[in-house]
Amino acid sequence: MNEQIRTMIHHKYIEPTEKKREMCIGVEVELPIVNLQGKATDHTVCQKVFLKAIRHFGFEPVKYDFHHRCHEAVHKETGDIFSFDCSFQNFEISFGKERRLQDVDYRFHQYLAYWNKELSITGHIITGMGVQPYYNQCSKQYIPNKRYQMLEGYLKKSTLWKKEGGFHPYPAFGTFTSSTQMQLDVQQDQLIRTLKVFSLLEPVKSLLFSNSVMQQEPDYLCARDMLWEFSTHGINPRNVGMYDTVPKSIEEMIGYIAYTSIFCTERDGKYVFFHPIPIAEYFAKKRIEAEFYQDGHYVPVLIEPQWEDLNYLRTYKFLDLTARGTIEYRSLCTQPLKETFGGIALQLGLAENLYALERLFHEDTILYHHGFSAQELRKMFNVGYIPDLIDRNALIEQILDIVRLSEEGLRKRGYGEEKYLGPVFDRALRLSSAAKDMKEYLAKGRHLNEVIREYAEL
Repeated sequence: MNEQIRTMIHHKYIEPTEKKREMCIGVEVELPIVNLQGKATDHTVCQKVFLKAIRHFGFEPVKYDFHHRCHEAVHKETGDIFSFDCSFQNFEISFGKERRLQDVDYRFHQYLAYWNKELSITGHIITGMGVQPYYNQCSKQYIPNKRYQMLEGYLKKSTLWKKEGGFHPYPAFGTFTSSTQMQLDVQQDQLIRTLKVFSLLEPVKSLLFSNSVMQQEPDYLCARDMLWEFSTHGINPRNVGMYDTVPKSIEEMIGYIAYTSIFCTERDGKYVFFHPIPIAEYFAKKRIEAEFYQDGHYVPVLIEPQWEDLNYLRTYKFLDLTARGTIEYRSLCTQPLKETFGGIALQLGLAENLYALERLFHEDTILYHHGFSAQELRKMFNVGYIPDLIDRNALIEQILDIVRLSEEGLRKRGYGEEKYLGPVFDRALRLSSAAKDMKEYLAKGRHLNEVIREYAEL
């Protein structure tokens, strides 16, 4: 690896973890807006409510699409951001940094109560699901701005490019999928340990928080993993999902990042994209064949790599080290609204009680030691399959122990955040998830709209 590349990666990703900081939480929640008539979500309704909401809560518009429609607004005091992610039917709230979950939860309830009151006038609703339940009827158009039209072109290359395992037929999946993400500050001496321990937690999170059901993919409780893995994002498997092998040191982490792939940058005010190239190889190239969007089609262009392009490296791993000195936890589907903070609280408490969780996995004989890796287990659990080698009663007890460790960690924090674990204990006892519940409800004859409304309750 070129020494300059190593130095740049260290500066961007490792140096921020050297700073001593008080633990802060960043929460982002994406939420589908659903038309209760079972038809396509009306994007004009979404845009009108967006404008009413930013006026009501005192947000300031900051970004517009090519048709002068606002798709992002910020509240300067809290740092909260309202935006549409990829599509006008996928609403996102990015909360400013906070120390306590209750502060985020309070505003979340205020925002969603207002949004759903306004949306109900036109028969729409925001619900807590990881896939837009009427995605088949909905528009698959990306928001027309520079970044999203670049992303649309890049994902549609699945019809021309090749990857191991092939591609799924849903290049517009970004317009109808939603997730919940959390960022936590991490210190350098805890970075590798955190990645290793939380990677072992991923199968448990699948069992408890799967909530992305697709009519065309009936086997999946959590289709989101598959949608990312078998898209152009997954051409380089290091860019998505779990670590095949967690780096054992900071130097190995730098090497891992060096062989994740860049697929876009900007030139002359235009977003350009290209076949993904590992960073360690990208800067050795003289010219790269790229494309950019212009007047309804994609135009080829040759670009020369520039060192500043490292700023455009973007990966989508379940545990993503960011340039802010945080780990972004990305593997949670959007949950039923009243359970939104359950998965976030679980991870927060376990990060606080990391050594105890490490000991639990070190002594484990229930999940592991049967020949399955964490990655293999998560894939199986995503389709609702638990191997017979795993004792279900023992598994329930182990998951309950994990939730109790999180409860201990949250109590150490002293803010009363352990109250958010109530629904997580319930799911652990039933070895169930929102997706599994949803499938059982529908199998018993409940109408999909009933589930949509239930998952929209605050």
